[in-house]
Amino acid sequence: MKIMIILGCPEPPVLIPSFMNLLSLLKNKGHEIVVSANPAALKLIESADPEKYYLKGVGFQSIDEGLKEKIPVDYIFGFAHNDAAVNYIITYKMVYNIDASAIVFGKDFENELVKILSDNGVKAEMAKAFHNPTPLNVKIKKIISEI
Repeated sequence: MKIMIILGCPEPPVLIPSFMNLLSLLKNKGHEIVVSANPAALKLIESADPEKYYLKGVGFQSIDEGLKEKIPVDYIFGFAHNDAAVNYIITYKMVYNIDASAIVFGKDFENELVKILSDNGVKAEMAKAFHNPTPLNVKIKKIISEI
C-alpha cells in the first residue's frame, strides 16, 4: 500500500521523532511512503537522517504541491496540532478521495480539532504529547494496526 504522511508546522518537539517512528513501522510492514510536509518539517527530517537510512526510497513534496499535482496513494495519515494542520488533512482527504487517519496532539487536548476531522470523514485519535513522544507513538501503533 502507498501511504501519504502529512506533516504541518514542526513546532512541537515530538513531531519529527514520532514521524520517524511511524516511517519505520510502515516501511517494516512493506508500505511505500510519500511525505507531504511544511518546508521547515522537511528540513528537520533531512537533518534527522542525513545518511538517508530511514528516508531511503521515501518520496517528498511540499505540502502545497501535493494539492496541485496528485500522486497516486492508497491512504493518508496526518499529524495535527493546530487548525491549519487539520485543514490540510481534510483538504487532502477531499482532493484524493481516500481513507485518512490523523492524530491530534499537543500540550492540551483539542477535542474540537478531533471533532472537525471526524465530521469530515477522517478517523481521528488524540494524544497529550508535546515533549514526550510515547503517548503519540502508542496511538500511532494503534492506528497502524488497523490499516
